[in-house]
Amino acid sequence: MSRTIRIIHGPTEAEPFVVVDKPAGLPSAPLRDGDDSALTQAVALFPDIADVAGRKPVEKGLLHRIDTATRGLLLIAATDEACAFLAGAQERGQFQKWYRATVDHVPDAAERLGGFPAPPFTGSSRFGQDTIVIQSRFRAYGKNGRAVRPVSEQSGRAACKKSGNTLYRTEVTVRDGASVICTIRAGYRHQVRCHLAWLGLPVRNDPLYNPSAHETAGELAFTAYKIAFPHPKASGIVQYTVE
Repeated sequence: MSRTIRIIHGPTEAEPFVVVDKPAGLPSAPLRDGDDSALTQAVALFPDIADVAGRKPVEKGLLHRIDTATRGLLLIAATDEACAFLAGAQERGQFQKWYRATVDHVPDAAERLGGFPAPPFTGSSRFGQDTIVIQSRFRAYGKNGRAVRPVSEQSGRAACKKSGNTLYRTEVTVRDGASVICTIRAGYRHQVRCHLAWLGLPVRNDPLYNPSAHETAGELAFTAYKIAFPHPKASGIVQYTVE
């Protein structure tokens, strides 16, 4: 399977950013200089973006990243000015991100996985509205903090001490029996996947958050398919979508 990015938008003077469609299985950013990643491949195509001083030197102007197992859109600033502007907009909650997932109905997923507080909804009431809003703080969980768990008012004292203070919100729209659309503005690592498991709707083939999946399962049925953010050099919002 190809692990090569597809360029959705290349940088120009008027629009100094790169939008990338990252395949599943490719990291968003390298752990070390030279590692293969979506960012590394983008730098090879547009060398000037290597000069952007982002939050971490190895991440350059990467502003929106997704899990290695997830396919979808990344945003990379192409200049220091665009990076500063877009990073500020992101911190102010002016980014919006959409995820599409095929899910399994596993009502006791959180209980089987362990480490979750009481579910935010019970019984059929979780599907009694068009859009379900779920929010929590988060903490690292498991060996080497590989996974995360939501932290709520029902969490124990130890869990609360390990979490930050920021509440992360996920809006979940159940389209049919096995398909959901999720929207966020501020994101935490694995946020959407973890929140879906908490609801009893884990992503299909998710080895971390679906107790019915296995490490050898097929590709994660999860795509970061749309992103919207303020234009760094003009008024208005720009939006990009992939199928």
